[in-house]
Amino acid sequence: MIKLTPPEIMMRLLRRTGTVLALLAELLACASALQAQLKSNVAAVNLNALLNSSLTVAAAPGLVNFALAPNGVASGSSTITITTSWVLPASAGNVTLYAFFNSAAVALANGAGNNIPSSKVRGSVNGGPFTPFTGSSPFAVGSSITVFKESVANTQGNNNRDDLLNLQIDTTGLGLPPGTYTGLLRIQAQAI
Repeated sequence: MIKLTPPEIMMRLLRRTGTVLALLAELLACASALQAQLKSNVAAVNLNALLNSSLTVAAAPGLVNFALAPNGVASGSSTITITTSWVLPASAGNVTLYAFFNSAAVALANGAGNNIPSSKVRGSVNGGPFTPFTGSSPFAVGSSITVFKESVANTQGNNNRDDLLNLQIDTTGLGLPPGTYTGLLRIQAQAI
C-alpha cells in the first residue's frame, strides 16, 4: 500500500471535489434547460368572418342630352355605361337588370302639360336593336326594358359586369311645342 502524504491527500480531494462540482454545475444547467421546455396551456380564439350579400348598380354619365327633331328620331349624346356587381348565394337564382321610367305616360315632360311617353323612348343594349320602353318589370309596368338576366350559379355567386345602353327619342306624331323636356331614367337590379 502506498502511503500518501497529507498534501497529496489534499490534492486528490480537491480534484475529486472539482469533478463533483463540475458534474453538479452540468446537472444544474440541464435542469434549467428542462425547465425552459415547460409548455403552457392552450388559449383558443374563435374566429367569425361574414361576407354579406350585395347587389349594386352604377351608371355613367349621369346626363344624356337630345337635340329633338319636331317629327323624327333623336339619338342621345352619350352611351350610358352600367356596371352591375354582386356577391350572392347560388340560391339567389338570377340577377336581372332593368331600365325604366316611373310612368308609361310621362317619361319626359316640359312642365306645361306636354309629355313624351316611355313608348317614344327607345334603348339599345350592347349594340342590339332599339326597343321602346314598354315592357314590365318589378319596378314599373309598361315603361321598362330588360338590360340583362344572368344566372347567379354561372358566376359562382360573385360577378362584376358592364353593359352599354344607347338611347333614342322618337317625336313622330307627338306635335310637341318647343321647350326643354326632362325626365329620369332609373336603372335597378333584382336577384330572385
